[in-house]
Amino acid sequence: MTLRVRPIGFNHDRKAFTALLWRIYDDDPMWIPPLHRMLRDQLDPEKNPFLQYGTAQLFLAERDGEVVGRISAHINPVHDETHNERGGFFGFFESIDDPAVSQALFESAENWLAQHNVDWIRGPISFTMNQEIGVLVEGWDTPPVLGMAHTRDYYPPLIEQAGYRKAKDLYAWSYAVGRLNKRLAALYARAAAQPGVHIRTFDRKHLREDIRIAAQIFNEAWADNWGFVPISEAEADHTAHDFAQFANTCATSLIEIDGEPAGMVVGLPDLNYVIRDLDGRLFPLGAIKLKWRLWRGSPRGRLVLLGVRPKFRRSATASMAALLWGEIHYAGQRCGYRWAELSWVLEDNDLINKSLSRAGGRIYKRYRLYQKDVAAS
Repeated sequence: MTLRVRPIGFNHDRKAFTALLWRIYDDDPMWIPPLHRMLRDQLDPEKNPFLQYGTAQLFLAERDGEVVGRISAHINPVHDETHNERGGFFGFFESIDDPAVSQALFESAENWLAQHNVDWIRGPISFTMNQEIGVLVEGWDTPPVLGMAHTRDYYPPLIEQAGYRKAKDLYAWSYAVGRLNKRLAALYARAAAQPGVHIRTFDRKHLREDIRIAAQIFNEAWADNWGFVPISEAEADHTAHDFAQFANTCATSLIEIDGEPAGMVVGLPDLNYVIRDLDGRLFPLGAIKLKWRLWRGSPRGRLVLLGVRPKFRRSATASMAALLWGEIHYAGQRCGYRWAELSWVLEDNDLINKSLSRAGGRIYKRYRLYQKDVAAS
């Protein structure tokens, strides 16, 4: 049997690149087929902002004409500028359980990245840290939520056999939206009553502006985090477009102090919950079902972003931590969520992890990023 890996263009063979998912996960009851439209947009240079400033190459692995694996290799100039590094990345990794296939895929990606003189290769990141990242190393027994990966349990060994080692683990927290405990409720009430504190949800009439504000807060709040890349205005606008189609603003909070944006919480309904039986298709009836289910509301949500601008972290005006944790809870209540995933959080972000534990959350999934140094030629 003949195995070959070939590069493909973003405007050719894209269907084969995405269709592989159905072969890999067809027998996995926890997998939720993504919407075909979202998969297409993710690989469309006109719709994915990363592809307008980054450089990327897709690869397909075929055995006797049958697609058995895929991977991307890419360079992120924003990451390199932010961290003063020369990094390479792989993403969109999928493979049958065969080391020969995965090894061939990694070799192709690594050879392409070697031409760009990178010092190391990290992944899976598809395409940025603000998009889908990591492989599951714990939590295969529950379905993924919106924007989070679901991968096979044989992926970590395949990646490690190709010479990659753990770079960082990411936690996904499970949170039951019930009653806020009395201590946190009291702290929140006192903080919210402080002079100059104003809390509001995003304004749908000015959604793009509010999401840009949230992106600016995120960029300041998370600038020192491992692997951080800032959200650009184009990426914020792309998010606003998707948000307008699939989300309600009930799970969003913008905290202002003396009229100045200070912190934010951004939650979304778990789109995966409402598309689980559509098999990725919106035509002919999927769009109607999706619209009806979104109108009714999902009982599940995901906290996507939260943060406080550094200048307000020690604010005497209000306890920002109490405001944040209270808003996470009350935002879920406003939307009628019974459960939410809070993700993702770096394993060594002790402040956030301890706070989530005290608020009643528990770690129920763990994702891993891998890295491999590139030998100097």
